[in-house]
Amino acid sequence: MKPRLDIQFPLRRQIQFWFGTQYEPQKGEYLLNHARTGIVMALRAALPKGGRVGVVVYNCHTVANAVVNAGCEPFFVDVTEDLRIDVASILADLEAIVVTNLFGIRNDVEAIRKRCPGAIIIVDNAHGYGLPAEGDFTVYSINQGKFPALGPGGMLVINLQSAIINLKPQIDSMYESLPSYSLFEQLKLFASMLMKAFAYSRCMYWLTMKLKKSANPDVHETVSMKRMAPGVRRLYQAWLPNADNEITAQRANAKQICNIQSKISNSQYMIGSNAFMAIVRTEDPEELKKEFAKRGVETETHFKHCIGWAKQFGYVEGSCPNAESLVKHLLMIPTYCNI
Repeated sequence: MKPRLDIQFPLRRQIQFWFGTQYEPQKGEYLLNHARTGIVMALRAALPKGGRVGVVVYNCHTVANAVVNAGCEPFFVDVTEDLRIDVASILADLEAIVVTNLFGIRNDVEAIRKRCPGAIIIVDNAHGYGLPAEGDFTVYSINQGKFPALGPGGMLVINLQSAIINLKPQIDSMYESLPSYSLFEQLKLFASMLMKAFAYSRCMYWLTMKLKKSANPDVHETVSMKRMAPGVRRLYQAWLPNADNEITAQRANAKQICNIQSKISNSQYMIGSNAFMAIVRTEDPEELKKEFAKRGVETETHFKHCIGWAKQFGYVEGSCPNAESLVKHLLMIPTYCNI
């Protein structure tokens, strides 16, 4: 079975983890352990006394949790049929908005800015590597299972042309106060990445899925904030020269997947800028999952628990009807290698 997430740690990367050249951040970049760490930092700098923050309801629970960890209150926003933010559903008096580009599908930041002219805009490109930095802040992820799928890491980018440039000293101070990985922690990280890659290998994945628990995660856990591990910085530096080729390959794979899918059913599909995953809208996701399973490919209804997660942050059912409907009909197909 081909896992839906790209979680690999081959020997080449193991060597790069210890002996490669570390990536050096550009001006305005902060190298972190997760994208969510960047969201917390941006909100704490921009809204030191807390505030109301717009969050896409069709999303990972870690985004709303980052808002809470920053001392703010999440207010949920609906999505359109094409998985972009439903601008009309945004409360105009929000202090900040986390604009999540789901699966690399780019939102219209300027339209959102017009809706909330005074709000701090944090663009969440955890799925959207390759999309430009926009808004006031942008976060990226390079975690295993994302694209690029390297290791626990993320990046916060501050817009040096934005009016929030005066917040840079606070961001700098927060960044300097973050702990770095010790050698022992790097050894633990290396071991955990090896174990995860082994569990997600084709030969072991059937057992991993059999043993995997289906219980909902603790959505209110404390965000662990660190700088990016040196080993992950080395992996990122080694990967960068081939980034465009990787994106091109994923797009080609996505096109092939969509051709296969069109022969199975008449379902609609969407692909983001980096083809992180192919998103299919279908009336019967379970039936389509079975068809792809016959081809040795695991598919999944990504964020299928998002409404339940959101309720734990105060979401009122019925507030975002599009998302509540779409979550029942979307299926994500992996694009990181040929089917």
